[in-house]
Amino acid sequence: MRVAIVGASGALGGEVLAALDETRLPIDALVPIATERSLGNDVEFRGESIPIETELGKLRGVDLAFLCAPPAATLEAVRAALRAEVPAIDCSGALAANPDVPLVSELGVATSPALDVPLVALPTGAALACARVLAPLGRALGLRRVIATLLESASGAGRAGVLALSEETIALLSQQESPDPAALGHPVAFDVLPWIGEIDDAGVSAAEHALAAVLARALGPEVGIALTALRIPVFCGEGISLAAEFAEDVSLARIIELLAKVDGLDLGLPAPTTRAAAGSDDVFVGRVRRDPSCERGALLWLAADGLALTATHAVRVAEARFRRV
Repeated sequence: MRVAIVGASGALGGEVLAALDETRLPIDALVPIATERSLGNDVEFRGESIPIETELGKLRGVDLAFLCAPPAATLEAVRAALRAEVPAIDCSGALAANPDVPLVSELGVATSPALDVPLVALPTGAALACARVLAPLGRALGLRRVIATLLESASGAGRAGVLALSEETIALLSQQESPDPAALGHPVAFDVLPWIGEIDDAGVSAAEHALAAVLARALGPEVGIALTALRIPVFCGEGISLAAEFAEDVSLARIIELLAKVDGLDLGLPAPTTRAAAGSDDVFVGRVRRDPSCERGALLWLAADGLALTATHAVRVAEARFRRV
């Protein structure tokens, strides 16, 4: 197989590259693609140094493309992939809310058409973590409502976000003037930002709109969803507090029993931290308890490394697709 990664020099592209290094897919050639800023740079793959390409025309002739660039660049890559008749997996989240593009949030329930079409989208980060936990609970218990609070790290803004937080932290500790963290939109070191992205006239942020739209697709339009997304001053990982209301009475033992059967969930820690999740492609679940304000409600805490989670899920989707043809 010839496999391309669009956005190969970014944080998500790097995670997909690492996940591909361990895949069983028979990859004979890798085509890393990025912007002109990466011209002259290389990526390492299976002991080989591969020059980064800067032209989307290099997609022609590849068997599969992973789209990991920022949304605007990903949409351009989608058009190029469709013109070149190259199957593509959108890992960026750019198309996750688009009802015309199949969304693959769980491999266990994915149907053949959802994997065999030319273009599929994946939930990213927090949406994928929430879907992995809530979708199986919803099928078994009838999910009615979810209230979620997302705590997103600087890595949610890619490598530029991590670098911005690092530079700002060093400047403050050195009692120097803090640089303007353009990648994060606002200083965040030693602070918590109660928004991610622009806030509209209704008080909803761009991240909250995007996450709600993807969760509605993954969980079903009948599930009520309320979200708050915060930016926290840590370098990687996401923490998510969930309050779920079900259609039927349920015990905590039943919830834990159901989650224990889901691949990619780790229930081993009673209170997993975002640091504990760093570098892992599992979703860590803890603090499962009753919601005292809701008769059929439960409270859960999730910790995940959104980039690693998305990358591994993308490679597993690719493996599932090519096992079918």
